[in-house]
Amino acid sequence: GSVRCVQETDKLLKTIISSLENLIKAIEGLIVMSVELEEVFNKVFDNQVPMLWQKVAYPSLKPLGSWINNFVHRLEFLQKWIDHGAPPTFWLPGFFFTQSFLTGTLQNYARKYKIPIDTLVFDYQVIPNDQQEIDLTRPPSDGCYIYGLYLDGAKWNDNEMVLDEPEPKKLNYEVPHIWLIPIEQSEVDKNKHVYECPVYKTARRAGTLSTTGHSTNYVLSINLPMANQHDQAHWIKRGVAMLTQLSD
Repeated sequence: GSVRCVQETDKLLKTIISSLENLIKAIEGLIVMSVELEEVFNKVFDNQVPMLWQKVAYPSLKPLGSWINNFVHRLEFLQKWIDHGAPPTFWLPGFFFTQSFLTGTLQNYARKYKIPIDTLVFDYQVIPNDQQEIDLTRPPSDGCYIYGLYLDGAKWNDNEMVLDEPEPKKLNYEVPHIWLIPIEQSEVDKNKHVYECPVYKTARRAGTLSTTGHSTNYVLSINLPMANQHDQAHWIKRGVAMLTQLSD
C-alpha cells in the first residue's frame, strides 16, 4: 500500500511540475498554449485546482492555496517514512489509498497470529490528548495509531470520553489519536454503547466505486462511545461523520 501511495504521489508531483513548466514556456511564447494549459492558467488564477491535476490526485474540495499546503504535508509525511521507516503513529489523511493501509494492518495481524484475514475487524480506542498510559512515541504491539481526522457535526469530549454536542456555529473538531485494534469478529462486543461513525475523505460524502471496488470517498466506519442519554439515531439525525480533510 505504501509503495503504491508513493508512486501515485510521485505521478501527481510530476504532473504538477511539467504542466507549470510548460505553462511558463507557453506564456513566453516558446510553445503553443494548448486548451489543457489554458485551463491550468485559468484555474491557478482563480485559486482552484486544475482538472489536469485533479485527474491524478486524491479527492479534495480545497481551494488551490490550501490544497498545495495539504499536498506538501503529504510529501513530508511520505519522505519521513522513507527516510526513517514507519512512524509510530500514522497521519491517516496522508494516504492515497487509505483502504490498502487498513487492509495491510489487518494482514500483519493475521500473519502474526495465523488467523484468516476475513475473520478480522477493527476495534477502536480513542486516546485522550492529556493521557499518560499509552506511549505514542512507539508503535502498539498490534494494530496502529492514527490521527488527523475531523469530526463533522459533533465534538469529542476528552473528559467523558464520549461524543458531545458541538458549540454553536462551530462545525468541525479535531479528533485525538485513535488506536485501531484488530480483533476476530466473534469477539466484537455487540453491547458497547457506540455510534458507528462513517469516515469520508471529503465533506462531499459521496463517492464512486473505484476499480478496486472501494469507494473513492468513504473510508471506513469507526465506533465512537456515546453518552448514556444518546443513541445512534441522535447522531445519525445530525449527520455526524469524520473527515480526513476539511474544505477550506
